[in-house]
Amino acid sequence: MDISIYDNYSGSSRDFDFFPIDGEYKTCDSMLTIICLHGHATFRIRLHDFQLSRSSSLIIGPEIPFYILEKSPDFRIDVIRVGESVFDVSSYDEVIKKRLKRIIIDRPLNKISERKTRMFHIIHSYLKTLMKERGDYYRDIIVFEYIKIFLYEACHIMDDTTSSNNLGKRERNVTNSFFHMVEKEFMHNRKVEYYAGKIGISAKHLAHIIKKTTGKYPSEWMDDYALLESKKLLRSTDESIQAISYDLNFATPSHFSRFFKEKTGMTPKEFRKSIYENQ
Repeated sequence: MDISIYDNYSGSSRDFDFFPIDGEYKTCDSMLTIICLHGHATFRIRLHDFQLSRSSSLIIGPEIPFYILEKSPDFRIDVIRVGESVFDVSSYDEVIKKRLKRIIIDRPLNKISERKTRMFHIIHSYLKTLMKERGDYYRDIIVFEYIKIFLYEACHIMDDTTSSNNLGKRERNVTNSFFHMVEKEFMHNRKVEYYAGKIGISAKHLAHIIKKTTGKYPSEWMDDYALLESKKLLRSTDESIQAISYDLNFATPSHFSRFFKEKTGMTPKEFRKSIYENQ
């Protein structure tokens, strides 16, 4: 069963190593559902910062880069890791899959009530106890059903929060659509006009909305995504710099090198060398 339960997680030396504060992006091949019990921390997910504090939940999707920028000494969280294979079980309907994708993209961080925080902690504790028992058909079904309750509640909380605040709904929808598309397509297309056309507005209007809602222009966000991906490829693969430049749709390797140095102060070759020297 591709599920793990971690309670009162407080540091990288306990249970697993997803959350050390080292400024390096991590990815998990599973979905992580996090409930904050005490303290606070700032998570950087992709290029966005999220403040996780008491009675708030955070969901991080599979293979999405993240790390913790800072955390308080009393930071405590409950974590449930759910592998993608779990969602292949027939009892998971398409509703929960679609809603979870929407949460991961649109609203990974949500505030929850004290009552639901306690309820989540009780479910979490029960799941941890169950997972320690010998696995059989009945135990696995019980675990699946409790995981479903947990995830349906997360969807319900997001819907309640969204419906209670309609101010700027059009701007939020445009912003969410933009980032949803950029996440999938930035490696192949970084033209503002392309995304504006798919949304159905002018490039000028898209630039105005994204600047208003995020503080950056669309072109700046696309550069940030390209830079993040280039660092990931330089750090974790043996691909040549030329191959990486073409993967990221730069016209030539020299264009990629100029872009990278302008953003980081180092050439791609110098960046890769610094990684090996610090290992």
